[in-house]
Amino acid sequence: MEISPERKAELTEFVKKFGLYFEDYDVLNRAFVHTSYTHEKNLDVSESYERLEFLGDAVLKIAISDYLFKKYPDKSEGDLTKHRAWVVSDKELAVLAQKCGLSNLIILGKNEENLCGRQKPSILACAFEAFLGAIYLEYKQLGLKAVYDFLIDNFEDDILNSKLHNYKALLQEYTQGKNHKLPVYKILDEFGLAHDKTYVMGVYYNDILVAQGEGKSKKDAEQTAAKLALELLNVEIG
Repeated sequence: MEISPERKAELTEFVKKFGLYFEDYDVLNRAFVHTSYTHEKNLDVSESYERLEFLGDAVLKIAISDYLFKKYPDKSEGDLTKHRAWVVSDKELAVLAQKCGLSNLIILGKNEENLCGRQKPSILACAFEAFLGAIYLEYKQLGLKAVYDFLIDNFEDDILNSKLHNYKALLQEYTQGKNHKLPVYKILDEFGLAHDKTYVMGVYYNDILVAQGEGKSKKDAEQTAAKLALELLNVEIG
């Protein structure tokens, strides 16, 4: 599939935002070609993003598994599996695709374009996975690291903020539902060397200390405190 100078410039500008560099623009462009376009133009299906999506899906799961495994050393296999499933769901990947401006690059057939295919979560998710596949191929032996760095550098907060594991959000929903009051987090203690501190955070509700938790960052300690508070309040956390 021939790539115009304008299209190449568009692709270059897109990857440049993320500190990425591509030599193989055929692969990069293919990551955004939907099957509706190849069918309309009587192109071989290999010219669409389907094969790259297959590769990107596998690389995504490895990268997210590696990150969650290291980030949560105390989480069970079941918890890690649920968190990963949320991150790699079409719904969440579509959000990430929108955040990085990927939707504007997708090439659709006329009919799919008229059906607002550019906004469909399934298409956005597939294109996002295909883009990861393209990164993996471009960076060869360093492909997995390149995909991992792209995901964590740009979407770490999104990866962490799974509702399944965002205990602060769950606790806030619970307290607001009770009396419209929010839980309050206060630092109770910190110890350890400057480069390796541990924080102790307390969570208060109705001005009463409900629970406290430890973590290597204040955010992690707050999440631990919120989880303990939910358990003490007998709130279902999955």
